[in-house]
Amino acid sequence: MRHAPQFDEWVTEFRRGLLHQYQDALGRLAREAMAQWHWRDAIDLADRWLATDLLSDEAVRLGIEARYLSGNRGAALARYQEYRAMLLRETCCEPSRSLLNLVRRVESDPEPVSKRPITDEWYARAPSFQTSLIGREVEWAALVKSWKAVQRGLGRLILMEGEPGVGKSRLADDFLRWVVANGGSVLRGHGYDVRAGLPFEPVVEILRDALGKPGLVGAAPEWLTEATKLLPELRQRFANLPEPTPPTDASAGWRLFESIAQILLALAAEQPIAVSLDDLQWCDDDSCNLLRFLIRRTEQAPILWLGTFTLGEVERDAPAARFCRVLRAKSHATVLALGSLGEEELWQMVGEMGHVGTPTGARRFANRLHAVTAGNPFYLVELLKTMFAQGLLAVDAENGQWTISPGVEDEGREFPVSQSVHDVIAERVERLPGELREVLITVALSGAGCRPEVLSHVHGISRLHAASVGDTLVDRRLVVEEGGSYRCAHPVIAHVVRDGLTVSRRRELHRTIALALERTISPKQDARELAREIARHADRGGEPALAYRFALLAGEAAMERYAFAEALSWLDLAAGNGQGEEEANAVNQLTAHVLEVAGWTEAPRLQLDAPLARVLQQEDLDLPIGS
Repeated sequence: MRHAPQFDEWVTEFRRGLLHQYQDALGRLAREAMAQWHWRDAIDLADRWLATDLLSDEAVRLGIEARYLSGNRGAALARYQEYRAMLLRETCCEPSRSLLNLVRRVESDPEPVSKRPITDEWYARAPSFQTSLIGREVEWAALVKSWKAVQRGLGRLILMEGEPGVGKSRLADDFLRWVVANGGSVLRGHGYDVRAGLPFEPVVEILRDALGKPGLVGAAPEWLTEATKLLPELRQRFANLPEPTPPTDASAGWRLFESIAQILLALAAEQPIAVSLDDLQWCDDDSCNLLRFLIRRTEQAPILWLGTFTLGEVERDAPAARFCRVLRAKSHATVLALGSLGEEELWQMVGEMGHVGTPTGARRFANRLHAVTAGNPFYLVELLKTMFAQGLLAVDAENGQWTISPGVEDEGREFPVSQSVHDVIAERVERLPGELREVLITVALSGAGCRPEVLSHVHGISRLHAASVGDTLVDRRLVVEEGGSYRCAHPVIAHVVRDGLTVSRRRELHRTIALALERTISPKQDARELAREIARHADRGGEPALAYRFALLAGEAAMERYAFAEALSWLDLAAGNGQGEEEANAVNQLTAHVLEVAGWTEAPRLQLDAPLARVLQQEDLDLPIGS
């Protein structure tokens, strides 16, 4: 409306009110995203808020914190420098004290070394495989609850357990960044394989992290002097420390332990601290004794001890295993057992990583990935990386959405096994004692599983001993026991173990398993129950007579279930192992009978031994086809 100043004033005020509502909505959504650990969403919302209010201290604080919590420390510090330069230019003022404190905490937390092979050209154009924390709501709530107790001055202990690759380190890293952003101090230590590590190495790393902490000056000089026996670098900060006195007898060792406890107590007096102990399973006996003393000595201090323990890596009587049993019994301890992700959770991960826009997009693809990886996050990400590297998947340059490469759906290709996953599993298998490794090979080759009596025949040991070895492999998380049979805990484990065998050894093992299965058939047992397994192993092991006989039994059992296509496939296997014209005629007559009963002139061939859910099916590729 022209020449109406009051209307212009009303419009300006109304626009200002709408802008405030928009900013309030962005702030509320950004804070909600932070509370739900959706760091990427929080970054986007905070940036949109800052774009409408360039001087908003809270908007830039949320953006910096979300970037840091997402693991991008460099981007967080860069955002602060941009905001500080703009603020000085526009207002000649420095950022607020709360923002400065946040940035100082971010700067004090060392950036982890990237494991990405920067020499690999593919990684330069690879998509991001980072996602929000998915399926860890209960564990995150327990971590936050424990830290709030520490902030109230109470000591807490958390032991995070799980199989390799289940996401223990990822959850711990995200939580430790959250601790830093919430005013805490973090000290990190790692356990190393005792074959390559040094005594007390995890504690030395913790002390090295403590060198730059302000609370260190609160420790008494005599204790700092004693601690130089483990960390001589203390003299670089405290040049006037006297030389430590040499120990007179073994009982004087408690002074070294107490000196480290005094350093931790001095740090905790300045601000609450979280001590991270990654890969506890590799700690040697000396380190376990020292850590046990420190945890007991600091129970009343505001210290959170956070340890990760990989199940199945060490024997039950290993020092680290005994140490963790002691930790579980502590009254202030919380044990978090991390399991694999379910199909729904894995679908959320794929949808977030792949920028899937449709409501049900990639669901079938994610379900097949779950069948191959069993919901293990490490296996999933490494499998996806391999699929991109091999050209099975691609990224749409316009919207970042994942696509299926043209022609893949017509090739019947298999899901590849990532070299990283292969190496991790192969290393676990290599560390096994000889007898355990031999039994694992038999279990992996058996496919459907091995009962103790079969292992007893194959390896020439008693059934009791075979069951004991099988249970040991169960403890190592390489094998599971179901219905009295042992099978590999994960299809990828069986795949890696089988890949390490020569053709000759694989053939002989198949033959031995087939013979063992035949000998273990009890008089009261129907031979057709084991016919399929015996026929398959005998065929691969070069026992044609055995394969022929049990393939006919398997075909007969399939006929009784009206599984005509399966029956024909078993008859095909029998035909391939038949000896002489008489056996060939018998198979031909049975084949004709099956076709007549089924009402077929011909039937599709059924693959009896397809690789464990590894073949790419066209109906599972519910992603767009790339150009």
